Amino acid sequence: MKLKKMASLFVASAMTLSMAGTAGAEDLQKVIVAVPHDLECIDDMAIYVGIQQGYFEEAGVDVELITAANPTDLQMVATGQADICCPSPNVYLGQVEAGVECTTVSAYDAINIFGFSALNGSGIETWEDLKGKTIALGDAAWETIALPTLLAAGIDPKNDVEFVVSGDSRYQMVAEGQIDVLFTWVSEYKQLVGMGYDFNYIDGNEILATFANPWIAGTNYYEENKDKLQSFLYAMQKSIYFMYNSPEAAADTVLTVFPGIEITWEGAVGCAEGRVAQALGNDESAREGKFTEGLGNLTAEQWKDVIDGALAAGVITDDTITYEQCFTDTCLPQPLSEEDKADVMADIEAYEFTSEVYANAQ
Repeated sequence: MKLKKMASLFVASAMTLSMAGTAGAEDLQKVIVAVPHDLECIDDMAIYVGIQQGYFEEAGVDVELITAANPTDLQMVATGQADICCPSPNVYLGQVEAGVECTTVSAYDAINIFGFSALNGSGIETWEDLKGKTIALGDAAWETIALPTLLAAGIDPKNDVEFVVSGDSRYQMVAEGQIDVLFTWVSEYKQLVGMGYDFNYIDGNEILATFANPWIAGTNYYEENKDKLQSFLYAMQKSIYFMYNSPEAAADTVLTVFPGIEITWEGAVGCAEGRVAQALGNDESAREGKFTEGLGNLTAEQWKDVIDGALAAGVITDDTITYEQCFTDTCLPQPLSEEDKADVMADIEAYEFTSEVYANAQ
């Protein structure tokens, strides 16, 4: 079984996609979002919900997506070739240390989304069980993302495990027993289970409760475009609220935009449910309240944990990097209004499922 268009964090091709509505498009402010994977990616469903439901257009922005591998995406936002991107904090901190002028303007993944999967029945169920095992990576750069979590679990990445770069075939190789463990993330894991893979999940957030990929803009850009960034981030809140209340409609949205994505309906909905967990955390009882608080803030304590983890893993060596250097809360939008929440719920009520994947599952 192979997912030809599955999300990949660091595999990119030279593509662009602009999907603004034609009515009044000349009055919209362009926001160029650099993503480090193929544009036909179900993992970006919140962005496509915002485009298809008109949330970005209502906020006055025209979203254009381009592909750019890490850390090229950060270098592009720093030099004005893109406006915003959302790489791993470790990739970001490496660029901060290198002097790249970019600043985190909002959280996106509210938890440490990264973890490890093995076949059920393989005897690999705990952190201790990872010792002596091979771990499949999609790209060599992923090692820097995995290191802080492994170290927090008491695992020496140099001596206790062996990383194997295996590209897009990595989950098949684990399923077939060629590699012991899959380095993965919440939405991908849930997608794979929905696709029929018999994997368990060793949750990185349980051992290193931080955050993952945030929204990052060029330092000069954010200082000159705070209002535009606030508009983009407010529309993203509406998109996430839509996804939270109907992961099924969010999955159908991106499958309608990209009918070439090969996936089962269960896998698509699993991915959507994983995206909700990434954006709002694992505590289902607390998710609604997060919209009252507003999404996107990151505390000094959270940044300290991320910076300390990057230092311990050798991802960076500069122990003078600070929270203030990494994050600004000046672009954070207001929390969703009750009126906008009601509008989203009305959009969900009116939503018509149109994807072929959904139709085939009925």
